[in-house]
Amino acid sequence: MNGGDGGTPASSPWRRLALAVDNAVELLRTGRLTEPYRTPFDVVHAEPVYKLRRYAPDPAAHGAASGTPLLLVPPLMVTSEVYDISPDLSAVAFLLRHGVDTWLVDFGPPERQQGGMDRTLDDHVRAVSDAVDRVRDALGRDVHLAGYSQGGMFVYQTAALRRSMGLASLVTFGSPVDIHRNVPGVADVVVDRVVGALRDLIERPLEHIDGLPGLLTSWGFRALSFRKELAQLGEFLRHLDDREALARREARRRFIRGEGFVAWPGPALRQFVDEFVVHNRMALGGFVLLGRTVTLADIRCPILCFVGLRDELARPAAVRAIRRAAPAAEVHEVDVPAGHFGLVVGRRAMERTWPTVVEWLGWREARGPIPAPLARPPRERRPEAIDDVVEAAFDDVRLDAALVADVASGALRAVGERLTDAVRRAGRRIDRLRWQLPRLRALASLEPSTRIGFSRALAEAARERPDATFFLWRGRAFRYRDANERVDNVARGLIACGVRPGDRVAVVMDARPSTLSVIGALLRVGAVAVLAGPSMRRLSVDRALRMVDVRRAVVDPENAARVRAAFDGELLVLGGARTPRALPQGAVDMERIDPSRVSWPGWYEPDPGRAADLAMILFASGPDDQPRVARITHGRWAFAALGAAAACPLGPDDTVYCCLPLHHPSGILVATGGALVGGSRLALASGFAPDVFWPEVRRYGATVVFYAGDMARDLVEAPAGHLERGHPVRLFAGSGMRRDVWRRLVERFGVSVLEFYASTEGNAVLANVTGRKVGSLGRPIPGSAPVAVVRWDHDAGRIARDSQGRAIRCGADEPGVLLSRLAAGGPAIGAGADVVGAEARVAHDVFEPGDAWLVGSDLLRIDADGDAWLVDRLSDVVRAPSGPIYTAAIEDALLEHPGILRCAVFGEPMPEGSYERLVAAVVPRPGHLLDAAELDAFAASRLPPHERPARWWVRDQLPMTDGYRVSKRALRDAATRDVGDI
Repeated sequence: MNGGDGGTPASSPWRRLALAVDNAVELLRTGRLTEPYRTPFDVVHAEPVYKLRRYAPDPAAHGAASGTPLLLVPPLMVTSEVYDISPDLSAVAFLLRHGVDTWLVDFGPPERQQGGMDRTLDDHVRAVSDAVDRVRDALGRDVHLAGYSQGGMFVYQTAALRRSMGLASLVTFGSPVDIHRNVPGVADVVVDRVVGALRDLIERPLEHIDGLPGLLTSWGFRALSFRKELAQLGEFLRHLDDREALARREARRRFIRGEGFVAWPGPALRQFVDEFVVHNRMALGGFVLLGRTVTLADIRCPILCFVGLRDELARPAAVRAIRRAAPAAEVHEVDVPAGHFGLVVGRRAMERTWPTVVEWLGWREARGPIPAPLARPPRERRPEAIDDVVEAAFDDVRLDAALVADVASGALRAVGERLTDAVRRAGRRIDRLRWQLPRLRALASLEPSTRIGFSRALAEAARERPDATFFLWRGRAFRYRDANERVDNVARGLIACGVRPGDRVAVVMDARPSTLSVIGALLRVGAVAVLAGPSMRRLSVDRALRMVDVRRAVVDPENAARVRAAFDGELLVLGGARTPRALPQGAVDMERIDPSRVSWPGWYEPDPGRAADLAMILFASGPDDQPRVARITHGRWAFAALGAAAACPLGPDDTVYCCLPLHHPSGILVATGGALVGGSRLALASGFAPDVFWPEVRRYGATVVFYAGDMARDLVEAPAGHLERGHPVRLFAGSGMRRDVWRRLVERFGVSVLEFYASTEGNAVLANVTGRKVGSLGRPIPGSAPVAVVRWDHDAGRIARDSQGRAIRCGADEPGVLLSRLAAGGPAIGAGADVVGAEARVAHDVFEPGDAWLVGSDLLRIDADGDAWLVDRLSDVVRAPSGPIYTAAIEDALLEHPGILRCAVFGEPMPEGSYERLVAAVVPRPGHLLDAAELDAFAASRLPPHERPARWWVRDQLPMTDGYRVSKRALRDAATRDVGDI
C-alpha cells in the first residue's frame, strides 16, 4: 500500500533500510532504545560485601505461594539484575505477581567498591548466610533459598555450612556440583587426569591477577554459547528496522553483551578454582569455608534443581551430581530444554522454570499440589552426554532421533570405554612417574647424614604453600603457615621450660592439634619425643617412662591428673582453653607462656635432626604382648612417610583420614608422615565408630583411610546408611586386615585395599600394591631393606641354623621368621639399656660372616610368585604334641561361620605337661546362639583334626589393643579364671 503523500511505501526495502539506519544511529549515539527497567525494592540492610533487597509486594497477588519468603542469590560474575532484566522476562515480577515475598542478595560490582576485588568465597557465603538470618528474623519463619549458576553453588555451600538450619528448601538453576563431570561423554577418571596434569597451568597464572574483568567474563560466556551468539546476532540484524522488536530484545541483548557482567575478585576466583575445579571438593566434600570443613552431605532440607539440557556451562551430569553429594536430602530435578542463560531468562524460563518454582513453594508450604513436572514419572534417560548432544544438535526440531541416538550412544560408549581403560593404564604409569619415582629416589638417596624429619618437612611445606590446608580436626581447618607457627611457639615454650637437644620428653596426649604441635616442637629443638598412649593398657606410665629415662612429660589437660599420679618428673600441660584451669600441683601450664618473650638461644638450630639421629621412641607390642621400646630415627620416619606416599600414591587431591592414635606407629609414621610428604590434607578422626566414621569422611572429603588390625570389621558389620552412597574414599591402607573383611569392604564400598607390613624399627616394608591377592602382604617396596624368611626353632626360640652355623632359608610356602638386613655401621635400632631385648632381636653371621639382621616377631611364608603371607605371630604359636600350631589360619576359617562376629584362637596350658590345648574365644553375631556341637561340626568341615579347638569360649567382646588387634595375653589370663565354655 502506497503512502498518502506519494512517498516511499512503508514496506519497501528503502524504507526498511532507512529505519534500520535510524535505529543503528540511535544505538551508536545513546547505546539504547528504551529506558532501563527495574522492579521497585527497598534495601533493608547494607554492608561492604552485600546489600539485602526486599521487593515491593504486588497487592493484587494471590495463590498457594502467597507470603512465602524466597531469597534469591546471583552468581559472582553476573549482576543481580539477572532476575529482573525486563518486564516480560523478569523473574522478580513473575514471583511478585504470584504473591511470593521476594528478597535478593546484591553483591554489587566489586570493581567499583572499596576492597571489592579482595573478596573471598568465604565473604560471599558468609553474606548469604547472614541474609538468611536477617530474613528469618524479620519474618519469624524458615526461608526458601534460590540461586542461579554459581549463586546456586553458594546456596548449596550455605546450606551445608548451616547444616540446613533455618532453610525450608533450596532451589538451584544450572548449578554444577561435580565440575569434573562437565565434559560430556568422558569418564571421570579421564577428566581427573587432565585436570591433574593441568593443575600448574591453571593455578600459577591465577596467583598474579587481581581478578577477571566483567568484559572478559561476558566474552567467555558468549564464546561458550557461540552458536546461540550467532543466532542472536542474526536475529538482531534481521529486526534492525523494527524498533518495537529491538526494544523487546534490548534488555537481554545489553545484559549479555556486557551490562549484566561484573568482575570476579581474584581471591574468590583462586579459591573457586583450587577447591572446586582442581580438587572437585563440592562433589567429594571437605571444602573449607570460614575455617571449617564443609560437605554437602550435611544438607537435610529438600532440593529442587533445574537442569538445562542444552547448558554448555553447567552440563546435566555436573548438575545432577547433587543427588550423590547430598544423600540425606530429598532431591527433585526439572529438565528444561534451554541453555545456561535460558534457564532463568527467556520464554522457556517464563513458561517452565518460574511457574514450577511458584508451585514448589506452595507444595513445600502444604498449600498446593506437587508441581506438575515432578508429578510425572521420570523419563528413562539415555546416557546423559549422548542425550544432551542429540537434543542440542536438533534444537527445537521435532525429529525421531532414537535410532541416531542409539547408534551414536553405542559408538561413543565404546570409544569412551576404550579411552577410560587407556587412561587408567596410563594414569598408573603417570602416578609412578609423577609421585612415586621422586619419593623412591628420595628413599634411595637417604644417607645417615641427610637432614630430614617431620618438623623439617612441615617447615618446608609452610614455605612452599603457606595458605594450603595441612590438617583437619573436629570440623576445623589448619593451614601449613599456622601449624608451623604453632610449632615454633611451642618450641619457644619448651626452651623456656628447660628442654634441650637430646632430651627425652614424653608426650602423653589424645589425638589433637597440640599433639602434632608438641611432637614437631620437640624435633625442631632437637629433643626426642617419647610417645605414650594415654590409656597405657599394658604398661603403667611410670614404668614406661623409666624404661627410657624420661624426666619430663608434656600432657593435655584431660590426662594431667592421671599422669601426675604415676609420674614424679616435671609435668608440662599443653592444649585446651587458655583460661585458668585446675591442674595438678607443680604442673607448668605452657599455654600461659608468651612465646614473644622467649628469645632463641645461641645454641638453637632449627630442625637439626639427621637421618641417623633418634627422633621418637614408641612403645610397641613384643612377645606375649609385653611392651618393648621401639626407637624411630628421622630416617625411619622418612622411610615410612615416603613409602606410604609412594605406594598409595598420595597427592594434593587426597585427604588422608587417620583413625589411629598418634602414638601408634601407623598413626605418626604412615598416616601423618605420608600425608605431609605427599602434600595431602590430614584429617584427624575424633574417634572410631561407624556413626563417627562416615559423617567425618564426608565432612572432610577423605579419599584415603589408614586402618590397623580388625578396625574395618565394624564398618562392614554396621547397617547400611545413606552417607555410604557416593562416598569419596578410594583406598583403605594399613596392616592386619582379615581376608573376610577385605572382601566385604571391597564389595560393599567399592574401594581398593592396600595392605602394608612394616617392621617398627627396621627399614623393611612390604606392600600388596595391586590388591589382587586378598590377604597377601605383597612384596618389599623399592628402597626397602633386604628381607629373608628363615626357619625357626620353636623349642629353642631362635633361628634354626645348619651345620655351618648359617640360617636356613625357607622354601616356597614354608613358614619361617622374617629377617630384615641392617645397614653396616648404622643399624636401624641401637643396642643399649633403653631398648628392651635389643640384642636378642639382632642376629649376626646369619648368611655370611659379619652381617646383621633384625629378627621379626612374625612368621611369614613366601608363595611361588614371591608374595608374602602372614602365618602367625611368634607369641601366638601354640605348642602341641603334633608340633607348632599356627592360629591365624584357624581364625580365618572360623570367621566364615555365619554366627561368629569375632574370634581369637590361643593356647591354654595342659595339666599333664608343657603342651597347650586350643581354645577359641568367639563373639557371636547379634541374635545368634552358638552351639558347641554345631561349632565342632563346622570346624571339622574346615580344619584338620590337630587344628580344631578343644574348647569353645563365648565372650561378649574381645580385649583389643590400640592397634585394633586382639590382646591374646589378656585372653589367656582371663581364660584361667573363666570356665564358661560351651
